[in-house]
Amino acid sequence: MERSGKKYHPKHAVATDYISRSFWFPLIKSAVIAAAAALIFNTMFGIGVVSGTSMEPALYDGDVIVFWKYSSLYEIGDIIFIKAHGRKDYVKRICGIPGNVLGFDDDNGLFLINGEVQKEPHIYEKTYGKIYRKTKISYPLTLSENQYFVMGDHRSDSLDSRNYGAVSKEQIHGKAVFIFRVRP
Repeated sequence: MERSGKKYHPKHAVATDYISRSFWFPLIKSAVIAAAAALIFNTMFGIGVVSGTSMEPALYDGDVIVFWKYSSLYEIGDIIFIKAHGRKDYVKRICGIPGNVLGFDDDNGLFLINGEVQKEPHIYEKTYGKIYRKTKISYPLTLSENQYFVMGDHRSDSLDSRNYGAVSKEQIHGKAVFIFRVRP
């Protein structure tokens, strides 16, 4: 049909893709993306909440930690999640790595690695090797391959490697990457 020399194209008869313009498509698309993101996040990361005072002053009761599950390199000073002593996960700091010879100068409250006194700016009290009489760990302690020595920063209030011995790499669930302070 022509009007005044131009070909007429009616605009009211255009077919639309009902699915892409409906209310449900963007909602379903968003839900699928959110589920995929959550699956990827939960596969690679974990979330933990600090319970107790053993990591003060670095971490406080109620702080939330995001940890990387697939870390293969752990260094002295790293904050990690471990499963040890037949209990739930603990948050501790790596204080000794494979090959280190560890000891304590209990007279002066000093922690030694390979005979050298360690400077630990994250702690505020002295460090003693024998904190409970029933401890069967003797020093100097040499860490073998895949063994790590962990302690809490609040040394007098921490159940750690001084009590249950070195932890294996398999007991480490991940390394902290983000810390969210949740205090009023």
